[in-house]
Amino acid sequence: MTDRSLPLLGAPLRDLFLLQSGATFLNHGSFGAVPAPVRQAQEAWRVRVETQPDVFFRETAWTALRETADRIGRFAGAEGGGLVFVPNVTEAVATVLDAMRFGPGDEIVLFDVAYAAVKRAVDVTCARTGAQIRPMATGLRMTPAAYAEALRAKLSAKTRLVLLDHIVSPTAQLVPIEALIPIAREAGARVFVDGAHAIGQLRLDITRLGADWYASNAHKWLFAPRGCCVLYTAPEVRAQTHPVVVSHYYEDPYPRRFDYVGTRDVTPYLAAAAAADFVDGIGLDAMTGHRAALLAAADQALGRLGATPVIPRAPALAAWALPQSRPAEPEDGPALMKALWREAQVQIAASATHGRLLLRLSLQVYNDTGDIDRCATALGRLGWPGR
Repeated sequence: MTDRSLPLLGAPLRDLFLLQSGATFLNHGSFGAVPAPVRQAQEAWRVRVETQPDVFFRETAWTALRETADRIGRFAGAEGGGLVFVPNVTEAVATVLDAMRFGPGDEIVLFDVAYAAVKRAVDVTCARTGAQIRPMATGLRMTPAAYAEALRAKLSAKTRLVLLDHIVSPTAQLVPIEALIPIAREAGARVFVDGAHAIGQLRLDITRLGADWYASNAHKWLFAPRGCCVLYTAPEVRAQTHPVVVSHYYEDPYPRRFDYVGTRDVTPYLAAAAAADFVDGIGLDAMTGHRAALLAAADQALGRLGATPVIPRAPALAAWALPQSRPAEPEDGPALMKALWREAQVQIAASATHGRLLLRLSLQVYNDTGDIDRCATALGRLGWPGR
């Protein structure tokens, strides 16, 4: 149900955030931004911790984390008993790679555009265990059939794990994982889904997807404090799934073994319940409609500069290939980001992917068409590497 006490979407909603005044922020997807109600919820938890640390860590945290997991489970279509909290998808990937216990000759399939930290984790795992990495080729204009064909081409009897992006980070492509997960499972492989950008942007039904593991950063599109990722583990692999840090409760049953991993700040996890309330208060459908209008405006504004959209698209994270006189180079993305911020106070994301310079925008509830116009105007005035 929509919370009528919240301001209208767009510029009025920005007052709930601490984003720098006078600047344009179109990169929420990288590090998030926390609205006032969620900041207040986290501060209330911090006060509770500081008031009686012993009671909090020995008693309160155990029940509070499970209650929060139940709340996130209702939001994302998963039983709370299957959800645990880790700081980020990077740690979730490490958890899954450790759970698999790879050996020489085992194969791991992942996208050629998988997140850099995920690729690094797989590379290190392969170097340590003798497993082999099998990168799956993609492009900037993909179809469900193309994804399926590319996956089938990489699967073999040696494939032990398939890592699928739900929304690809550099290209902002929405991957048809509903069709790909069964293909991997039929080949006898386990499946991990990197849904870093999913929760709060997509309407999820995690259990129904059928993956062995699914992880999503709540500190991105769900507006939770940074350092909050939810990891779902299917029943058949819970016994083998442990925290990557060995602590007192390492041998306890899942999910309890994840609820106390040393003395760490769990207030980002607990405040995720308030983040889910915040999204529900606005309404995910209302958010999606607002973001769709911004996406249409961005297509028009950037299209006038010759930019072409990357497909298939996510609802709120989108990328465009900029026209260049030469192939994109690795430093082009950071150069464009720095120029737009330093010269125009416009924050975007950019990367060199598949030989093209990609501009990526996060279209968030606090943005309006004025933000799109300021970005396009700055881009047209300043240009970009290789223009």
